[in-house]
Amino acid sequence: MINQQLQFKLERIPKKPGVYLWKNKYGQIIYVGKAKNLFNRTHQYFTHSHNDKTSLLVQNITDIDFIVVQNEIESLLLEANLIRKYHPKYNIFLKDGAGYPYILLTNEIHPRLLYTRDYKKIKGCYYGPFATAKSNRYDTYNLMLKLFPFRKCSRIPKTKCLYYDVGQCLGPCINNIAPSKYEPFIEQIDNFFKGKPQKIINTLTNAEKKAVKELNFEEAKRNLELIEQIKVVSKEMSLSQNVNLQASQNEDIVGYYIHNNVLAIVIFSYVNGKLLTKHQQIIEIFGELEETLNDYLVQYYYESYNLPKKCYVNLPKNMLKQLTDLNKFNFINPISGKHKSILQTAVINAKNFMNTNYLIYKQHQAQTDKSFEELKQLLGFDNLALINVFDISNIYSGDKAGGMIALDDGKFNKNLYRKFIVKEQERNSDYDSMYEVIKRRYTKVIKDNNSFLPNLIIVDGGLIQVNAAIKALQELNLHKVIPVIGLFKNDRHRTAGIVFPNKKQIILDQYSNLYLYLFNIQEEVHRYTINFFRQKFKDSSFRSILNEIPGLGIKTINKLLSHYDNVANIKMATVNELKQYVSEKLAKLIKAKLN
Repeated sequence: MINQQLQFKLERIPKKPGVYLWKNKYGQIIYVGKAKNLFNRTHQYFTHSHNDKTSLLVQNITDIDFIVVQNEIESLLLEANLIRKYHPKYNIFLKDGAGYPYILLTNEIHPRLLYTRDYKKIKGCYYGPFATAKSNRYDTYNLMLKLFPFRKCSRIPKTKCLYYDVGQCLGPCINNIAPSKYEPFIEQIDNFFKGKPQKIINTLTNAEKKAVKELNFEEAKRNLELIEQIKVVSKEMSLSQNVNLQASQNEDIVGYYIHNNVLAIVIFSYVNGKLLTKHQQIIEIFGELEETLNDYLVQYYYESYNLPKKCYVNLPKNMLKQLTDLNKFNFINPISGKHKSILQTAVINAKNFMNTNYLIYKQHQAQTDKSFEELKQLLGFDNLALINVFDISNIYSGDKAGGMIALDDGKFNKNLYRKFIVKEQERNSDYDSMYEVIKRRYTKVIKDNNSFLPNLIIVDGGLIQVNAAIKALQELNLHKVIPVIGLFKNDRHRTAGIVFPNKKQIILDQYSNLYLYLFNIQEEVHRYTINFFRQKFKDSSFRSILNEIPGLGIKTINKLLSHYDNVANIKMATVNELKQYVSEKLAKLIKAKLN
């Protein structure tokens, strides 16, 4: 049974090429797929019969996201990127060596051209990947070997070989070849894979004409076929450049779309030249469009730990300079070229996001306002203009961090969010940590002339955390000024209700709008705190129990913790789930150690 929100989105998906991401009820990506026509492909899941695996996937689908691209090749490459990034449960995973092939020009003193699926940037310059079967890429590789006299042997012998005799190798085995000798050939290869193959085509055209004059029609036909092959590959490479860029640095590209004074923003994030992430959000425009967008980007990059080297966005020069000075990386308005093309694709995606989410956004806003009024009535407060919500995070070590989010008239105000490193780490109880964070926060507020004193404090936790907050406020003479409540969880670690300092509890109906409102608040403060904790204390994972497992390295530990949040969740994962990240042998070792 398709839920109303998913049905709404499906009806508005465009009939364009792209990648779709199915999500479960927890918002997790469980499948990534490509499509020539997103509308037709996504609807097939609910109108066709399926095998057992696909039927199980369909049963778990509650939401969808999608990225529109310009052509089928881009969708193939983007699908591969996203599968590698998210490891969705229902995908057949692209293991190492099973991805799309590349042609590698090694960075050796006497370079070689290699055909490989193993991407390791340290080995040299990679061209590709080759995503479709339209081009016989191995024939293209063989063509490169014939046209360019790079060495063919893995180890340089002491005597010349046949390749030297036929002019397909400069012969470093018997000649002293300076690196500069290779530069013209490297330039031609680089131009070819950047969609400028004319020099190579001219060479083959001349060879074809010569073969015709010599009545060698077989050789002439072969050269004509190679010319067509080069054109196909060159076109494929130029089509795919919007998903996989030649540049290895990290870049963001921002597109936006406006409807009824509401702004949809899409941010494409390229990591090491590959499109891996699409951030998207709908926000109200307050004042001028450019100011709203500028303020959003300031906050977005303030919270980000993986900053790009460049960000391309359509903004006035003065704002680009302000953003550059503030964030310490370049903000650029692309006028032409591939970045302008990608920006236009981002704008298309922003428009599609608006089309599929605008009414949902407005309904959510109305529901938030209604739930906020219910909270005021429940607590008996007329004024809740500013609410502060606190959480403490200690995922997998003795280190702790705190986070505070703020609600301005019932809505999240990220400009007022704050982070805290718990200093008294030796006093390791939840009570001590919450006490320290709240006292530090309002000591500073008092020092700043009470400019941000809240009308309510909510702590993520039960009576222990509430009492810690009360103690901190008492020492600052604020306990009669700021009321405190806690959001406590049940035995299954799910939000259950509200607890007051006098021990009174209100159990919330889990199907009520107020419950969902408070649950989202709890999730937001948890997300904010845990993200800060992961970044600040990422080295703490080395001291975790996972570090005691032979063969489990630092990078893999961080990858596991990034996906599963904590060791407890890793413990509950099956061996098959863990095999998405580690070998079967290592997955079994992890399960044995944690259990």
